[in-house]
Amino acid sequence: MCARLRGRGDAVLLESSKAMPGLSGWSCVAGPPVATLETGEQETTLRRADGVLLDTWRDPFDALRAVLGRIAHGVPHAVPFAGGLAGFIGYDLARHVERLPVIAAADPALPRLRLHLCDHVLAYDHAADRWWDATTHWDWTGAAGREAVWAETRERAAGPDPAPGAFQAAPLVSRTPPATYLADVQRVLDYIAAGDIFQANLSHRLEGAFDGDPWALYTGLTAANPAPFSAYLESADLAIASVSPERFLKLSGRDVVARPIKGTLARGADPADDEARRDHLAASVKDRAENVMIVDLMRNDLGRVADTGSVAVERLFEIEPHPSVWQMVSTIRARLREGLGAADLLRACWPPGSMTGAPKVRAMEIIESLEPVRRGPYAGAIGYLDASGAMDLSVVIRTAVIAGGRVMVQVGGAVVADSLPQSELDETFAKGRLLVEVLSGRISAA
Repeated sequence: MCARLRGRGDAVLLESSKAMPGLSGWSCVAGPPVATLETGEQETTLRRADGVLLDTWRDPFDALRAVLGRIAHGVPHAVPFAGGLAGFIGYDLARHVERLPVIAAADPALPRLRLHLCDHVLAYDHAADRWWDATTHWDWTGAAGREAVWAETRERAAGPDPAPGAFQAAPLVSRTPPATYLADVQRVLDYIAAGDIFQANLSHRLEGAFDGDPWALYTGLTAANPAPFSAYLESADLAIASVSPERFLKLSGRDVVARPIKGTLARGADPADDEARRDHLAASVKDRAENVMIVDLMRNDLGRVADTGSVAVERLFEIEPHPSVWQMVSTIRARLREGLGAADLLRACWPPGSMTGAPKVRAMEIIESLEPVRRGPYAGAIGYLDASGAMDLSVVIRTAVIAGGRVMVQVGGAVVADSLPQSELDETFAKGRLLVEVLSGRISAA
């Protein structure tokens, strides 16, 4: 469906390429947006699709609150996303929450936030095998002729699929050489031993030249690594192909769910080895320590905006299978305080705790001192903020970012007191293995 709708500007696909009971099961394709909310180094702007500037803000969370207030209708509906804001929020939006050092290079210089205001959404219910068509209209945007845009979207959606595209990617090289990453892990261990932190999520970026169709890369990734929170975002200067397994935050009414992933082990070579690896992860003291630290961090973040006593751990240390790895996942629930909304929840919890470490601010300072380039969309979130007040965001992992003729895949892991540097490096490559294989052509993207 998304392939039929491309070519008319910015594209947003939020897809459950791996439906999981109680977790995912819908896919949403947004029509061309009426406007785009974007955060740069200094300000956040809202621009209409024709380039007309509608508003500016110094604080991106104020911008989110204002835009969501203008489109709010508060009416529940049958589909998870029927119109509102959709796109990505980059890790570096943290600089609008905390005062962090500026050390890592902004290469490439990407928006800290880019959310499209979508007034037409096609939503697919995988369980019912049914498409839904949702349209709305916001007079304050000043955009005319949207009915014709919607009609063209429906017509193209019912049309034939275009010919498949192709891409070529050069071998990926890490911006952090292996010896440097091993030394950086040891530096984190030294910080832990000194009592600065308990855990830090240390990552490195693999990158190489890219030419061709990013959509072809996305279809290859979802074939090789189907995921509950797959997503494809495309603009003139940027494409993001994500096969994330991790939900960051879901808001329905005032009910909040967070599902941090911490604890990873590569899948086995045969069924017996695979099951043994699953059991090893489930019993791992180290991985449980990683997980419970982030659960406690998320509980603290949610407690800033939740009803007193409502923050609860629903499930702890569940083991989930994914194509290349086993993952340890916990589920936390809370009740958002009356009068607060998605923007307040995001500010309280940004950035995702599973991608920082604990304590959060000191871990982010250490990350900034060790990682040579800013994270950009990686370690941020992709998803939607619906006009009804609902929100669902994934964590940006297992993701390829294409910009400026390069493809970038960032991989990382949590370093705790009993981490071994070589094991941590090996884990990062296990997480990125399928993405690298698709990019190299070892797994067909057809």
